[in-house]
Amino acid sequence: MIIKLNQILKKEIIINELLSIQDVVRWITTCFSKSDLWYGHGSDNPWDEAVNLVLPILGLPPYMWSMVYNSKLSIKERKIIFELVIKRIKERIPVVYLTHKIWFCGYELYIDNRVLIPRSPISELINNKFKSIIPTNYNPKYILDLCTGSGCIAIACAYLFPNSHIDAVDISLDAINVVEYNIQLHGLENRVTPICSNLFEKLPKYTYDLIISNPPYIDKKDISSLPKEYLYEPIIGLVSKNNGIEIIEKIISMYSSFLRKNGILICEVGDKMVNIIEKYPNIYFQWLNIKNGGGNIFKIENK
Repeated sequence: MIIKLNQILKKEIIINELLSIQDVVRWITTCFSKSDLWYGHGSDNPWDEAVNLVLPILGLPPYMWSMVYNSKLSIKERKIIFELVIKRIKERIPVVYLTHKIWFCGYELYIDNRVLIPRSPISELINNKFKSIIPTNYNPKYILDLCTGSGCIAIACAYLFPNSHIDAVDISLDAINVVEYNIQLHGLENRVTPICSNLFEKLPKYTYDLIISNPPYIDKKDISSLPKEYLYEPIIGLVSKNNGIEIIEKIISMYSSFLRKNGILICEVGDKMVNIIEKYPNIYFQWLNIKNGGGNIFKIENK
């Protein structure tokens, strides 16, 4: 017998029959599997999506699953979870915008729909301590996180390079407000500075040792073809003109004035690698080998 979604998506089931975290996650996984959902904001399957919904609501990071999965949930917790499952399925709201929590490079962040949901493969570079990308004895003193969004890259770099100062820059004042909250969450007010600026326009008059950027790179005409989940994200963080490469072009044309000699620029370009190579045949781009994200990040050294 095939069980239909409307047969299992009942409040009475989760309230009266499902007691443990594991019970609830298994039930949510079934509900998600039978729904027309898109996974692309931190998970790629219904089980992980369910875990990423339940544990953050309980104030727990998803990596604590093995320690807590047998724990019992209160009726109040089950009711809250049920309502969020309904929103996820019926309104297609990304899980992170329901829980307002995500862990980037192991660090908790507050997230709402004023900023993109962090999912950059640059996290892999940070987790690997930029191995083979930045010299082992290279300790950048001044770092620029350009198009910072939630501040996830800036905050992770602050932990990786404890003697550094990071400027977290975004054109969106809404995003900067979220960055400020996350900076305070981690007590990094003296080391990470949020700056509302159109790229390099309002930056302080000094050069950086390391510039990292995950700029918008989606062509506006492609937005309508994206799954509904992406339409909850701020368009300013997704879209760039000139077939999606206008902002990347500006970064490439201006970065050398803000990067010290032998400094490093790291920039994510999504699916625009071919466009960039064709546009700049005389620039040597080192395309980084990323397991989670292919070859969509380049490195340039300021010689």
